[in-house]
Amino acid sequence: MVQWIAYCAFVAASITSCTVPRKMQPGKPFVYKTTIDIKGDVPDKLQLQERLQNQLDDSLKTRVITYAGVVRVLYKPPVFDSVNIGRSEIFMTSLLHSLGYFHPEITDTFHITTVNKRKGKQERVHINFKVTPGKVLRLDSIGYAFRDPELQRLATRQQDRSALKKAEPYSLQKISDELDRLLVVFRNNGYFKLNKEDIYAEVDTVVAALIDPTLDPFEQFRLLDSLRKKRENPTINVVFKQHPVKDSSRLKKYYIGKVQVYPDASYEEFDSTIHDTAHIKGYEIIYNSPRFKLPFIANNVALRPGALYNQRRYYRTSNIFTSLGAWQNVDIEMRERKDSTTPILDARIRLYPNPKQNLNIAFETSRNVSDILATGQLFGIGLNGRLLNRNAYREAIQTVTSARFGIELGTNIIQTLQANVAHTINFPKFISPIRIKTDSLIAPRTLLNLNASYTDRLLLFKSRSFNTSWGYEWVKGRRRQDQDQVGQRWRKTWQYIPLNYEYTDVIKTDSLRKLEDRISSYKFAFNNGLIISQVLSLSTGVEKDNKLTLLRGRVEESGALFGLIKRLDLGSLARFVKIDGEFKHYIDHPHSSWAFRAFAGYGLVYGKKDTAGHIVNENNLPFFKAFFAGGPYSMRAWPIRRLGPGSSNLYDKPDTSGIERFGNMQIELNAEYRFNITTIAGIKVNSALFVDIGNIWSTEFDPKTNQKVPEASFKFSRLYKDLAIGAGSSLRFDFDFFLIRLDWAYRLKDPLYAHENDGWFNDIRILNGQFQLGIGYPF
Repeated sequence: MVQWIAYCAFVAASITSCTVPRKMQPGKPFVYKTTIDIKGDVPDKLQLQERLQNQLDDSLKTRVITYAGVVRVLYKPPVFDSVNIGRSEIFMTSLLHSLGYFHPEITDTFHITTVNKRKGKQERVHINFKVTPGKVLRLDSIGYAFRDPELQRLATRQQDRSALKKAEPYSLQKISDELDRLLVVFRNNGYFKLNKEDIYAEVDTVVAALIDPTLDPFEQFRLLDSLRKKRENPTINVVFKQHPVKDSSRLKKYYIGKVQVYPDASYEEFDSTIHDTAHIKGYEIIYNSPRFKLPFIANNVALRPGALYNQRRYYRTSNIFTSLGAWQNVDIEMRERKDSTTPILDARIRLYPNPKQNLNIAFETSRNVSDILATGQLFGIGLNGRLLNRNAYREAIQTVTSARFGIELGTNIIQTLQANVAHTINFPKFISPIRIKTDSLIAPRTLLNLNASYTDRLLLFKSRSFNTSWGYEWVKGRRRQDQDQVGQRWRKTWQYIPLNYEYTDVIKTDSLRKLEDRISSYKFAFNNGLIISQVLSLSTGVEKDNKLTLLRGRVEESGALFGLIKRLDLGSLARFVKIDGEFKHYIDHPHSSWAFRAFAGYGLVYGKKDTAGHIVNENNLPFFKAFFAGGPYSMRAWPIRRLGPGSSNLYDKPDTSGIERFGNMQIELNAEYRFNITTIAGIKVNSALFVDIGNIWSTEFDPKTNQKVPEASFKFSRLYKDLAIGAGSSLRFDFDFFLIRLDWAYRLKDPLYAHENDGWFNDIRILNGQFQLGIGYPF
C-alpha cells in the first residue's frame, strides 16, 4: 500500500512540477504566468476561458514545454509591457460583445516576483484578469424586410427553419449563420449571383440613439428608461434587410442550360481530335476512353437541363462523384450564357479519375483484440496484402481482395496460427428486387462480403470458417430545403444485413475435451457453429465547439426463422439475439483532452442442442460471438479474456487460470485524461491517466455439482461486488499516421477477491501491474 501511494505521488508530481524559465532577456521583467478568472455563473466557463486566452496579446502569452512529464520549461518568455494589458482587454471585450454579453467588465492586476538564480536575478511578472461577463443579450424579435418581394416571400416562408429563436442568447456567429442560411435558400431557388454583400442584419440602436445631439429630450428620457430595463433584462431585436441593388443580374433567377460531362478528364490540355461525344438523358458526355459506362455517368448527375438553378443539386452532383471513389477530383464550372435574353447557366463537369487499382502489402506487429476466430489484429507477427479496384465493371464499383497470415504469441511462444482470405464488393447503389427510393439518402451502397479463414490454436483446436453476407449501408439526416447537404447534426449511418451466413468447423484435441469436462460452458462453445442471422446497426454523432459525442448501436439475431427447422435447431445452428451499444464523449483542450466511453451488451440464447440423445438448452453465445474483457482495448489491468465471469472463482485454480473467459453480457465504463508531454525528433510523446470499470457475466455450471454458479450470472444485487476497477497511466508515441501505446495498469478492485474487502486493493505493489501494448487509442 505504501508503494502504491508513492507511485501516485510520483505521477502527481510529474504533472504539477514547477516551471523553469529559459532564454529570457537579461535584466528585464518577463511574463511568467497570465491567468483569467471569470466571475459569476457563466455557462461553459472553461470553454469561454480558453477563448479569452486566445484573445490575449501575443506578448502576454507564455510558451510552456513539458519534458517527460516532469520538467516544465517556459521558453523565451516575452518582455513585460503594461501597454499590452490594455490591448488584451480590448480584444477580450470585443469577444464578449460578439458572444452577446451586454455589459462586460474586465479588471487587471499584476505583481513582480524577484527570484535570485546563479545566472542572475529574474523578475517574474504574474498577470491576472478578472472578467465579469455580465448578462447575456437575448433575442426579442426576428424579422425580414427585403426590398424584393420574391426574396421576402422565400425568407418568410422558411422562417421556422431559422437558427435564431426568441429568448435564446444573441451572438454575432448566430447572425452570420442566419445570413448564410438565407443565401442558401435564395440560391436553391435560382438566385445564382446573390451573395453576402447584398443582405445584412440590422439590430436595435437604443444606445447609439442616446448620443444623437438632435434627439428630443422627451425621446431621450424614453430611451434612458428603455436602456435601464435592458440592463436588468437585456434583449435585442434583429431585422434582416437587403442593400440597394448595384447589379440587376443579382436579382435574376437562372436556369440550367447545356450540361457537359468529361468522365475521364486530364490535367493536361484536352485534345479535341481524339475524343468521342454521346448524348444521354439530355447530357453531353465527352470522353477519351471506354473507362466508364456512359449511362452510369448520366444517372449520377443531379443538375437538370432546363430546370431552375439549385445550389443543393450542384453540391449533390459534386458529392456523389467524390464519394464514389473512382475520381480523385471533381470540378464543376457554371458559366453564364452571354448571348441569351433569358438568364441561363451552362455547366461543365470535369471528373479526374483515380488510378484504377492499388496494391498494399504490410508487415505488422499488433495485439489480438478480436474474438478467437475473428480476423482482427494479432499480437505477434502479421503479413497483410490488399488489392483495391476502384472501378470494377466500369461503374465505380469498388472491390477489395485481402489476404492475411499471422502468428499469435502467447505462453507457448507460438499460440495461434491464422490465415484469412476475404473479398468484398461495394456497389454504389441499392440492388434489390423491389425499388427503393434513395433521393434523400447519402452514399447508398450494397455490400457483398466473402470470407474464409483457418485457425490453428495449438494444443486446443483447429477451425475452418466461412462467412458470406449481403447488406445495405446508407447515411441519413434531416434534409432541409435551406441547406446544401443533409444536416450535419446527428447524421446517422445505417447498415442492414438481411442475410449473414457463418459456418465454423472445429476439430478438437484431447486437451480441449479435458477442459470441457471441467468447464461445462466449453461444451456449448467450442463446437461446429452455424449462424444464419440478420444485423442492423446505427452510428451517429455530433460535434460542437471542442466537444464530440459518438453513439453506436447494433442488433443481431440468428435462427429466428431457420431455427424452426428442428434438424437445424438441434444441430449446429445457434439461436440468439445479441444487442450492444456504445457511447463516446471527447472534450478537447489545447494541450490536453478528456475521453469517456460506456459500453453495454447482452445476448439472449434460446436454442437447443442434442447431446448424445439428450435435448438440452444452450446457455451461452458461440465463443466467436461472445463478449470478453481485458487486453489493451478493454479492462487494461487484466490480460485479454482473463476477467470474469462476475465474481466467480471457477477459474481460480492452477489448471484453469489460463482459460479464456467469455460471456453473454458485458458492462464497461472508461475514462481517460490525455495530455501532451513533449516532441522528440518530430514524434509527439504524450501520456494519459485512465480508469476502467466493468466485467462480463455468463451462465456457468460447477462440474462437481452440475449446479449453476450464481456468482457468474448477472444480478443487480451483486453488481457492486462483481464490478472490476483498474487504473493506470500510459506513454504514447504519436507518429501522426499511427500511434503506439504503452499502458501500465493496476487492479484496484478485483471481483475474484470480492469476499475480502469487496475486492479492493488486493496485493497491490509497484511491479504487480499489467503491461499492455496497443496500436491506436483504446477508444
